[in-house]
Amino acid sequence: MSSKKTRGRLEILTGWKEIASYLRMGVRSVQRYERELSLPIHRLNGKSTGSVIATKAELDSWVTARLRSRLKRFPAEQMHRIGAQFLQIDSEIALTFSGLALEERVEEKKGRRIQSARRAYDTIMKLRKNIVLTDAERTKLDADLQRLKSELESLGETF
Repeated sequence: MSSKKTRGRLEILTGWKEIASYLRMGVRSVQRYERELSLPIHRLNGKSTGSVIATKAELDSWVTARLRSRLKRFPAEQMHRIGAQFLQIDSEIALTFSGLALEERVEEKKGRRIQSARRAYDTIMKLRKNIVLTDAERTKLDADLQRLKSELESLGETF
């Protein structure tokens, strides 16, 4: 049974283990983040030791703020290069799944592979709008996407 409390819509986590589990971190990391990075932890009765609580909303806001500050460190050009690399790798993975689906005889496995390839295709199409590609990157990605779309269509997918 979880020690999570709900007051109205405010979800409260109690104890280091529950807070660490929610953040998917170790207890020591969470304790260090409280000390060094102002992780929003509240102590009962204002004591410096003892029981701790945190709200999911405050933890989520803290994580979001930390991510934004980290992303600001990267110049836009570097972010586009990382994005372009992601798109290329994702397209190659999607082509691998569609190729496996073309050869698969077990319908259940075939369906899962088609679904993975299609999800990757849809993700690439959404993300590429926001990423600046060089001419060479665009040419390669377009060729991969055309091949992927063709393979998916031959597997019964509609666009």
